[in-house]
Amino acid sequence: MENNTSQKKDKIERRKARRFRFRFSIQYEEITPEGDFSVPVTTTVCDVSKGGISFYCPKILELNSKVRITIFLSQNDEVSLIGRVVRMQVDEQAPLKYIAGVAEEDISKEDKVKIEQFLNRTNIYDVLDGVDLKNAIDLHFCCGHPLVIKRIEKYDIDKGAVFDEITLKNLMFSLLDEDRYKKFITEKELNFVFSYREGIRFRINLHMQRGKVEGTFRLIAHQRKLPHELGLPPVIEKLLENKKGLIIVAGRTGSGKTTTLASMVEFLNSKREGIVISIENPIEYLHTDDKCIIKQREIGRDTLSFSAAAKNALRQNPDILVIGEILDAETMAVALTAAESGMLVLTSLHAANSIQALDRVASFFPPDTQKYILARLAFVVRGVMTQELIPRIDGEGFAVAAEMLVMNDPMKNIVRQGDWRQIPTIIQTGKGAGMQSMQDSLEQLYRRGLIDIVYLKGYL
Repeated sequence: MENNTSQKKDKIERRKARRFRFRFSIQYEEITPEGDFSVPVTTTVCDVSKGGISFYCPKILELNSKVRITIFLSQNDEVSLIGRVVRMQVDEQAPLKYIAGVAEEDISKEDKVKIEQFLNRTNIYDVLDGVDLKNAIDLHFCCGHPLVIKRIEKYDIDKGAVFDEITLKNLMFSLLDEDRYKKFITEKELNFVFSYREGIRFRINLHMQRGKVEGTFRLIAHQRKLPHELGLPPVIEKLLENKKGLIIVAGRTGSGKTTTLASMVEFLNSKREGIVISIENPIEYLHTDDKCIIKQREIGRDTLSFSAAAKNALRQNPDILVIGEILDAETMAVALTAAESGMLVLTSLHAANSIQALDRVASFFPPDTQKYILARLAFVVRGVMTQELIPRIDGEGFAVAAEMLVMNDPMKNIVRQGDWRQIPTIIQTGKGAGMQSMQDSLEQLYRRGLIDIVYLKGYL
């Protein structure tokens, strides 16, 4: 009994500390002094408080006038209440320009209970509180399905209710502040980070699917580790001792590139003084200044794009520039210029191996500039690490397998020529410089008893 009471108190305290944003569809009708109703207007709620509700509207409603509000609880259920307009404000950026605040005046007890139950269903904290997050990688919120949990090498179906279109949209929109809500309504896509509770954060992608709002939640590791603690090749920390140059982290989607970049920043932060500018989409790991002053800039909130932020970073003259991902020639050109001008540049690329990574960099630029670009690459690149996450045999997360290319003199000659076929040979003969193939890395993990032989066989 005491345990149940304690749990209830904890839940109440968590609720007090959280700010809920309820965004759901309603209809409102103005009520004339004679008791007639206007044509219904469909709109969206922007806030709910005790005894009141705020919603977007296309015109100014007269203060103290009455409105009837219909709330759609599901596709087959709705409730109505009568309210009085107590506040009007102008918001030029709002979907319908004005926001009306309405105080509740007349609602049945039964409908009030229904609304409370409805709001509880759109409380993301309550939903997540019921999920076992051990070894979870992604949470998939899909319309017409219960919650789908991706774990290491398997999917689990949550035992909770199936999400209908209205409930899921309301649940996802409850995560959005005003700016993010407007951005999603305009662009139909949104990436951001959500702090669920201490030590648990999610990188969230909201998107539309056949006209319905859905979301994918990726768990972010709560501890910031140094490269050697992640199991990365030892030469990585040696490469980070360079005062200038370009280090590329490559890998497929979900291979841990962002975590690796964060670990590199942590290493530099603990070892040398300097100014770090990190451009991210979104900011996943929050760094604390130690020896470095770290400026983290998020796409969409602090800057418009990677390329715009990278170009302006040159004028801010940092010692270290981190570009979360290079997606175009403009950003790549800035990265090369920054590395040439004396900055240490860290970035990531979507590529399966070092050959693909270097070839992708070159392919950003027109064919008639290839020779010039390859010469610049050979001059500024310090190393290329391509990584994969391999499930550990003990079920406790993943082990990192990595191909490591270090830019020694033989490798520089190959890059200048663009003769990618020779790269595997140079990696094999360059083990003394810290290079290793993906197969070498997998063999080491297997010999250490960390992974199953099935992952090694694919490279034999």
